[in-house]
Amino acid sequence: MAVETLQAPYLLLASPTLEDPNFRHAVVLMGQHGADGAIGWIVNHVVEDGVSALLPDEIAVTMHPETPLRVGGPVWTPGLLVVHREPVEGVESTELVPGLLVCGQPEILPRLFGDEPRKGKPAGLLVFGYSGWGPGQLEREMEEGAWLVLPYDEEIAFPAEPTTVWERALLRLGITPGSVTTPPGGVN
Repeated sequence: MAVETLQAPYLLLASPTLEDPNFRHAVVLMGQHGADGAIGWIVNHVVEDGVSALLPDEIAVTMHPETPLRVGGPVWTPGLLVVHREPVEGVESTELVPGLLVCGQPEILPRLFGDEPRKGKPAGLLVFGYSGWGPGQLEREMEEGAWLVLPYDEEIAFPAEPTTVWERALLRLGITPGSVTTPPGGVN
């Protein structure tokens, strides 16, 4: 996939040689990518102990305690964001592209995360923070080999098992982490 033809949603996979600790083994669901820059959310970096680890009790109590809380990226936000695939009746969300919505309204939390996390693809991703790139920045990083691109795939974008999704995504490209060599100086 040529950098010039990328349109969200798609998936970024951190190259096995990427040394930035914020993105080590990251799978990023890209929600926007244009001349002004790009925005996405890491789907496989999960806070240990889920929602009860970081959230105030008044918010955490509205969700099942096993709800995964994902670190969407190194850019911190003042609140949580829910990335989801289907509209939720009575809750306002913004559709970034068909089939990919984002919501910052607290009313969505018990609706999507009130029950025990279901097996299979989750209804949505509860994320704190995001990954962002300025104009041309992501394109340069791709050309330097920091990122691999995978077409949008719900099983990867909304993983039931986030701890192994990076390896599974690489395999879809026919890559194993050990088959990639580090260039002189590494990839930052």
